[in-house]
Amino acid sequence: MGIILFYIKKTVGMMLMPIPLTLLIMCLSLLLMRKRPKTAKFFLFCGILLLGLTSWNPMADRLISTVEKDMYIFDIKKPVDVVIVLGSGHKDLNNTPAVMKLGSSALFRLEEGLRILSANPNATLFVSGYSGGMSESHAVVMRNAAIELGVSPNKIRTFPLAKDTQDEAYSMAPYLKGKRVALVTEASHLKRATIFFKQAGINTIPAPAMYLGSEKSDWQLNANASYKSERAFYEWLGRTWQWIKE
Repeated sequence: MGIILFYIKKTVGMMLMPIPLTLLIMCLSLLLMRKRPKTAKFFLFCGILLLGLTSWNPMADRLISTVEKDMYIFDIKKPVDVVIVLGSGHKDLNNTPAVMKLGSSALFRLEEGLRILSANPNATLFVSGYSGGMSESHAVVMRNAAIELGVSPNKIRTFPLAKDTQDEAYSMAPYLKGKRVALVTEASHLKRATIFFKQAGINTIPAPAMYLGSEKSDWQLNANASYKSERAFYEWLGRTWQWIKE
């Protein structure tokens, strides 16, 4: 039952992102075109407006700022016992260094995690993430990438079965009691991630690895803006679901 709910949640979440949602609205307008042309035109206008605004950098920066605000760079002077780098994404490539398999978000997360780890030589690195149908789990790819970048294998603990942030929090919690913990993920994701770990009984120090927003926006409509809006939508939905479950 749990795995079914997981995939239902992922599917619904995907369909409520800006581009899929725009396509749904436009399909609805086509279905209504003959019987209710005025309503159809209204939905078509809404779809175009949604796509245009979410692909426009000034609007996208405003949207992403709602989930990135109050997330400050980790103070490297703070001592920690564990550095958690939450799972992201990777590519399934053969005969390729693990670092090259990582997606951009995963690279930013790992880089920040290693920055904190280098200032705390006795700390342990926790990496996580399931395979998602690929040949290796994300946790294993992250571990191998960290080793390629100079981290000793005996300083890394993997959690290859965690499917989402809540899974990560509860699977790691037994190893974090009484520890000082740095939690590394994207700035937009940190608030929700921190809440999951707090629910699991673990207080963490937020360590944002990647900011998508900008204080100064250009006036272009492009895919980068669309991605910022998508991340904002994703976190709004995630926090809403988190609140409902509470």
